[in-house]
Amino acid sequence: MRPIIALLGAALLALSACGEKADAPATPDTPALTKVVLQTDWYAQPEHGGFYQALARGFYAEEGLEVEIRPGANVSAIPQLVAMDRVQFSVGAIETMFIYRSRGIPLVSLFPYFQHDPQCVMFHPEAGIETLQDLDGREVMFNPGLVYVDFLEKAMGLDIHVLPMDWSLARYMTDKQFVQQCFLTNEPVMVRHEGIEPGVIPLSESGFDPYRHVYTNEKTARESPELVKGFIRASLRGWRDFMTGDPAPAYQLITASNPQQQLPLMEEIREQMRAYSLIDGKVEQGETLGQYNVQRLRTVLQQLQDIGLLDGPVTLEESVAFDLLPPELLVGETP
Repeated sequence: MRPIIALLGAALLALSACGEKADAPATPDTPALTKVVLQTDWYAQPEHGGFYQALARGFYAEEGLEVEIRPGANVSAIPQLVAMDRVQFSVGAIETMFIYRSRGIPLVSLFPYFQHDPQCVMFHPEAGIETLQDLDGREVMFNPGLVYVDFLEKAMGLDIHVLPMDWSLARYMTDKQFVQQCFLTNEPVMVRHEGIEPGVIPLSESGFDPYRHVYTNEKTARESPELVKGFIRASLRGWRDFMTGDPAPAYQLITASNPQQQLPLMEEIREQMRAYSLIDGKVEQGETLGQYNVQRLRTVLQQLQDIGLLDGPVTLEESVAFDLLPPELLVGETP
């Protein structure tokens, strides 16, 4: 559910680029921790579970960091906040960051936390949809700013009648022909609770297969590389622990922030992340948590260029902090 992209205006230039970083007071028994903010893109949920696990289990503190995780459901212009160093880290779709980069906004990708994007289309089996090609000529409720819509229309040549996303399941529940965008891990779980077995197709089956990633700004990446490396290590450790260990510490923080997230639902979402190989990727293809395939990044960048979504030149060298990611998590030759 990405925000609509907007240019940084005069207001951006007028605001201070000061971040939230400051050293927490040290005591004789505890060293000072550096404060940073991770701004998410939605309410607290298991799709952010690895970050909450790293916080709850003290992995960030072990790296010398005091991390505040801020839910971002009602926060606008998050990339601008990162660019201005008002928050140091955020999460989202890497294709969105490439588009911002093409407009001169100094964002830098650090690592993927989802190997594959959970965006999908959800429909009823009665609708007769078997592949994404079957969306041709149909009404589909999409977030109009979703890059996948551009790819389906411009690269695949589909004629889709886009209905603006209203974040509701009401029409889906009553209309057997209705199709809407959703997350593999979320809305399908909810409708199953209502006794409906949905059909779903991941939008990555279109051939456009970007990562969901953590990003920062050029200033933080350039001036605080050890801080960034520590954040990466702790976050990936948190994700591994959340997916393979006891997720209860993360669940407690998530529920405290978002009471709608209760244990049975969170467990189902976590299982869906496993079922669709979203975190570790396709192990049989050599994918793993936190890994960037350089050729796949190049392909995404070229696809954005081909469908006319880049306003200026973008290079992987300036857009991805390859030097801050552990070398074993890089596949292919880096720029």
